[in-house]
Amino acid sequence: MPIYEFRCTRCGHIQEILTSGSQNPVRVVCEQCRGEEMERVLSRVSYVMGRSSSSGQDSPRVTSKSCSPGNSCTTIELPGHSR
Repeated sequence: MPIYEFRCTRCGHIQEILTSGSQNPVRVVCEQCRGEEMERVLSRVSYVMGRSSSSGQDSPRVTSKSCSPGNSCTTIELPGHSR
């Protein structure tokens, strides 16, 4: 069963919605303000595939920095061939 994240365009609250695999539409309502104008957002993932090594060459590297007040940007460098 997929889990999707939605943001309320009225109050900005983000919530997760667990859906069944059916084709029936799901009514999404904000938990905070009961608004019905919701947009689907890209979820963050915390799963990393691959093996680890003591040298760090086979492990992904995650770098986070502040992009603007209250926001952060994250870069993930995956192991493997690069151009």
